[in-house]
Amino acid sequence: MMKDDRNFHLRLQEFCDCFLETDYQKELEAVSRGGPGDPGSDEEELSLKFLGLAILYGATQEIKKFSLQKRKEGKILFSVEGKGSYQLPPPAPEIADRIFSITRSIMHLEEDQGAMPFSLGLRHDRLELRLKLERNRAEESLTVAFPQS
Repeated sequence: MMKDDRNFHLRLQEFCDCFLETDYQKELEAVSRGGPGDPGSDEEELSLKFLGLAILYGATQEIKKFSLQKRKEGKILFSVEGKGSYQLPPPAPEIADRIFSITRSIMHLEEDQGAMPFSLGLRHDRLELRLKLERNRAEESLTVAFPQS
């Protein structure tokens, strides 16, 4: 098996490019159930896919922000704020943990809290986002904010 030397930022862009022509909500729901049943899918790929699909969903649905939260009892929440607030099916806990880890790597964040602008290349355009991570003893959250026009 070959080691993938590409960084997470590039791999996230590639996942977004791959899924640009799909039904994001339908694909998010499939990943939330553990993926399409492909035995070759690993946690890292499913995590990048979920994050990419959530970003694409938010960019096309006039979303202000979405957040992924892990509560102290281990419950995972995936909240979306747009014209209203609602919940979508969250990823499995191990996928959510990997999403937090990947985002920390993308942000080069070692502290418990941090925020930064994030530019994601999408074919011949880009999407400017704001990433925010927070972690305390038993809880963790990721918020992705979208540009408001």
